[in-house]
Amino acid sequence: MADPLISTAVAGHEFGPYDVTIPAERADAYAKAVGGDESPDYGNHLAPMMVIAAALTELIGDLGLFTGGLQTVHAGQEVSWERAIEIGEKVEASGRLVASSVRRGNHFATIAVSYTDAAGTEIGTSSTTIIVTGELPR
Repeated sequence: MADPLISTAVAGHEFGPYDVTIPAERADAYAKAVGGDESPDYGNHLAPMMVIAAALTELIGDLGLFTGGLQTVHAGQEVSWERAIEIGEKVEASGRLVASSVRRGNHFATIAVSYTDAAGTEIGTSSTTIIVTGELPR
């Protein structure tokens, strides 16, 4: 098995772009899974975390974090949107590793993601910090 990319990637490494378009069926399933009386009604727009979760799923795969023996803690999330995203709207996410370090056996990584619409206009950004524990090759 190849070493997970998280063990060798350096700051500046780029990811994607990923198609993170959310179709109506997936938006409905998400709303039902997390819904309740306290959940906001987004109408024909997506809950912002849906788009971020779609991008993180791709990033986790590319970083090799599904490798046995690794444990990941989602330590931080920052998000900024320029506008709401409609259900089914074409959205691409591109990521960049902005920080990567190992301290006391834990790997800390921060990934910045830019979200663009079909016209290539940036419609949002996010920054995710993760801590990976387990046996990473050195």
